Amino acid sequence: MGVLEQMRDAEIAALDLLSGAPPQILDHLVRAAALMTGAKAARINVLDSYAQHAIADSTGAVGRDDLEASLCARVLRRPERQQLVPDAKLDPRFSDSVFVSSGAITTYAAAQLVTSNGIAIGTLCIFDPQPVDVSQAMMDGLEQLGEAAVQAMEARRSHDQMGQLLQQLAGGSKELRRSNEHLAAFAGQVSHDVQGPLAAVLMSLQLLEEEVGAAEEPGAAFVEPETVSMLMGTAMAGAQRMRATVAGLMDFAVVGGRLEVAELDTATLVEDVLVDLAARRGRTEVVVEDLPPLHGDGVQVRAVLQNLLANAMKYAVTSQPVVRVSGRVVDGVTRISVADNGPGVPLAQRAKVFELMVRGDGVAQTGVEGLGIGLATCRRVVESHGGRLGVDEAPGGGADFWFELPVPVL
Repeated sequence: MGVLEQMRDAEIAALDLLSGAPPQILDHLVRAAALMTGAKAARINVLDSYAQHAIADSTGAVGRDDLEASLCARVLRRPERQQLVPDAKLDPRFSDSVFVSSGAITTYAAAQLVTSNGIAIGTLCIFDPQPVDVSQAMMDGLEQLGEAAVQAMEARRSHDQMGQLLQQLAGGSKELRRSNEHLAAFAGQVSHDVQGPLAAVLMSLQLLEEEVGAAEEPGAAFVEPETVSMLMGTAMAGAQRMRATVAGLMDFAVVGGRLEVAELDTATLVEDVLVDLAARRGRTEVVVEDLPPLHGDGVQVRAVLQNLLANAMKYAVTSQPVVRVSGRVVDGVTRISVADNGPGVPLAQRAKVFELMVRGDGVAQTGVEGLGIGLATCRRVVESHGGRLGVDEAPGGGADFWFELPVPVL
């Protein structure tokens, strides 16, 4: 067994693709691939040192095949991420496969599944016993669906690793055991802060599933590659932000608050957060004024903005909800404000709402669900930067949540 095969086996084992149930989203992705190309079937194969394992198939034909007959195994030996074979019987690289000689496969196309570690673990492929006209746009769409499949596999691994880390921390030294409350807050924070990017991923995949369902109706057209590209681009961007958020927060907890401080484009951070919160935004009008740059850890500051904007959208009045984001630099600090036109926070509650698991009396009357984790998260992050945060009454009523971070002295 060569080094590459050993690395592939280790990566497949780490992703738990063979012993456990694969992510359900893989079934949707192979159906989309088949409908997009018009092929009879699409499949996700992972290949260890012993066999080819079909873990998702548009026709339901999952199982194990011999490596020698595998067309996907031959694709993994090549450097190209994409492989299109219009007629496998005429291609000497594939013609001796029993799948080809038996007539089961004429047209074959595949995109390699490459993990973030750079290891090709398998393919997302389509095949048909009849000739199929597969365009380059379809091949690009196939590659994007394959990237989405890898994102789904790795997201599950990140979730599992996070759980293991939290267990290790909980059972660690006496000092950590005395910090159970903070550890519980961190666990809740991770779950809370990935909801925005996760919502963007789920919304895009739900739209894709609707497209797939419509294309399965009698007489319906194929799913357009451009539609697949757009939806998968949004989903993958959200998944990447979710991975970055989880990784950053885990590192923040483990090393005791080490921050990677840099100058941040606040407007871009707000724009990204609004994309992730699109599913929650509803009819809320969000006004973003010119924003000065911030100096801080990008992942951590983004989490603060996400929490404040999500809260503002939840509590803005239902008839004509408006949220306004503004900022200014005064006396060596950058102040960012997120104001809504909701019920506001009573003066007596304005300090307590930043405590863990505490919600203001006013918001409790709105019926809006919440755990009181987000604002406690914001306080911990802002204070770790040497800043401060608070809440005032917004002009015209509502809450004006703000935070300040120091501007470095050059």
